[in-house]
Amino acid sequence: MRYHYLSHTLAADTPGYGGKKNISIKKDKSQDNGDSANTHMLSMSNHSGTHIDCPAHFFRNGRKISDYPANYWFFKHPCVIKVQLGPSETLRLGEWCNKIKPQNDIVIFVSGWTKFRDKEKYVFRNPGIHPEAGLFLRKKCPKIRAIGIDWISISPYENRVLGRESHMAFLNPNGKREPILIIEDMKLSPKCLSLKELVVLPMIIKDLDGCPCTAIGRLS
Repeated sequence: MRYHYLSHTLAADTPGYGGKKNISIKKDKSQDNGDSANTHMLSMSNHSGTHIDCPAHFFRNGRKISDYPANYWFFKHPCVIKVQLGPSETLRLGEWCNKIKPQNDIVIFVSGWTKFRDKEKYVFRNPGIHPEAGLFLRKKCPKIRAIGIDWISISPYENRVLGRESHMAFLNPNGKREPILIIEDMKLSPKCLSLKELVVLPMIIKDLDGCPCTAIGRLS
């Protein structure tokens, strides 16, 4: 068995939704300048890089990242689905729905968009997920606690109205069954089709509606 990082390394050039530059990393103390140790100052949006969207991202009464227990972030039965999505295309219900088994606790969509991460279309013409997918998963797949995608957001930048509806379909605390969390901008490859287990390690910061995370997968 092999363990792989399924999240991107955070850096100053990490792409942000709509082309925003959300991360600043600066030296604070440096041994080169005579300081006793090296330290850095970090400034970033909490939706930078590989990150988690919680219900509080769109709902005032929604749970925040620090509201979830530690065992929530261990996924023993992932379902990995390969999809083909063009620029600004929206993933709708289709044959992929039949691949989800009753025991699955997370759905990972592998689209291949990771290879475009250094291109403008990654942040301006990204694909999305239709609200019907969130409603379907919450109604028909009660064990699903999260989804993960290898593009920057389930909200297509060219159709942000639909994107907001999609987020609410997954995250609404008053919807059908429990909300499904969203892990965006994951580092996925075809090898992830053999994913056996996944752990997602969020930054636990009080009152945040989401945060960057480190995802580690066990592949066979």
